Amino acid sequence: MEEISIQNQINELNNKVDILLEYIIAQNKKNQAIDDFIDDAYKVGIDLFKTSAVELDNNGVEVDLDEVKILIFKLLKNIQTFNTLISMLESMVDLIKDATPIAREMIIDLTYELDKLEKDGTIASLKTITTNLTNPDLLNSLAKITSVITTVKPDEKLDNISIFKLMKTLNTKEVKSSLSYMIRILQEINKKQ
Repeated sequence: MEEISIQNQINELNNKVDILLEYIIAQNKKNQAIDDFIDDAYKVGIDLFKTSAVELDNNGVEVDLDEVKILIFKLLKNIQTFNTLISMLESMVDLIKDATPIAREMIIDLTYELDKLEKDGTIASLKTITTNLTNPDLLNSLAKITSVITTVKPDEKLDNISIFKLMKTLNTKEVKSSLSYMIRILQEINKKQ
């Protein structure tokens, strides 16, 4: 029994050592990648500096070397920031790769729904409504109607009239014209159904 307990402890220690070794290996890879990046950046920087110096000299541009050194030191001090930036860019690329199929499906669904609306005549109706809503005559009529509706309120004294007075009002030119216009509108609506 004691041998099993010791063996379990040894197995646990081996597992912990394996985890620790994996972490150390990962850290070494990360440090190696940073070192490789620094070496590559240094080589590229030297080539860039030489080429830039020649180009600047050819174009008559003077550069303060102290300012260039300060810039290089700032870049080297912020390598971790560049690593974070690169990680963020990689994450964005992964997100775009993951989101692309979803976006495709959404576009396909949207196209299907738009096709359905086109076949149902909804889009044509919306075009007609939009065209009519931009018509100045319709807008003026709507403005008059809304203005009248907001100013004319129900009034028990004015609206409590006899049948004879109502008939007399219906016989006026304005009421006849308005009723005739409304009846024509209703007839046209029924024709299009």
